[in-house]
Amino acid sequence: MKRVGVAVIGAGFIAREAHLPAWVRLKEARLVAVVRRSEKEAKAIAESFGAERYFTDYVKALELKDVDIVDICTPTYTHKEIAVEAAKYGKHILLEKPIALRLCDADEIIGAARRHGVKLMVAHCLRFWPEYVKVKELVDNGEIGEVRVARAYRLSSFPRWSGWFGREELSGGVIVDMGIHDIDYLRWLMGEVKEVYARGGHVRKWVPGLTALDYVHVLMKFNGGGIAYIESSWAMPDRFPFTTYLELAGTEGLLVVNNRNTASLTIYRDGDVRSYTPFSEDAYYLEIREFLRAVLEDRAPPIPGEEARRSLEVALASLRSAKEGAPVRLPLKEEVIR
Repeated sequence: MKRVGVAVIGAGFIAREAHLPAWVRLKEARLVAVVRRSEKEAKAIAESFGAERYFTDYVKALELKDVDIVDICTPTYTHKEIAVEAAKYGKHILLEKPIALRLCDADEIIGAARRHGVKLMVAHCLRFWPEYVKVKELVDNGEIGEVRVARAYRLSSFPRWSGWFGREELSGGVIVDMGIHDIDYLRWLMGEVKEVYARGGHVRKWVPGLTALDYVHVLMKFNGGGIAYIESSWAMPDRFPFTTYLELAGTEGLLVVNNRNTASLTIYRDGDVRSYTPFSEDAYYLEIREFLRAVLEDRAPPIPGEEARRSLEVALASLRSAKEGAPVRLPLKEEVIR
């Protein structure tokens, strides 16, 4: 069986910790190349993961005939340029979230993939996180009735491994970079958002050049009548453990997912409490495997560019609301990040 050739463009934290380990587990895939701006680091990472080649210029990887898929793990502000170029070379594209920083850039990426006939998937990993997949199954099966209210927290210290996170024009800040996980998941669970109302600020003022909001909370109203509260923070102390929490209040019960608990998923109903022990499957492996299967089976990937664009739009509306101090209705009429 011919193995699918893969080039991973960008070999920073998320590539080394999640994407590259996943690719080397997949027997149907062949890691052809790794791209990193530092030649020394590119060589070391390629050797560590068994990549056949390494480059400092991503175009060199795109020029390889035996590369079928590119996995783009570069900073958000580079996504459009690299993804559009990859489409021109006829490569299928797995793109780290968020799809882009501007809706027009997302549209350009989506359009390029469509014109050149390549598959595009954005790596919104919560749709593959085992606890969250189980929640979707339970909700769809009516275990807690109709979901009316949701709360989601995602709290961490500031991401010190790269300086671009602190600049709004490069990362979009905590709501676009990290809060978009919960936005995308709740859209998947509860439907489309019609209005957001957000508050936020610059808490970690010691971060050099900080222009991005590092703390935001958002109230979202959905077309179906439900509401959700999302809290996203990069403002926690350095030793604070990464913390996520999801709570869904339905007409027939309450469901809680807490990554700090031994039993991370619990359902509360009148006269009944059920708990699920932690799930051990790697969500990054599952999402990458699913994209590879979509390519092998020539079918649409589960998170197309259009889905990722809608989640980006809600995140950008939240950013606008936090900056203007007023509710913002969807769809957006203009760009938020210039």
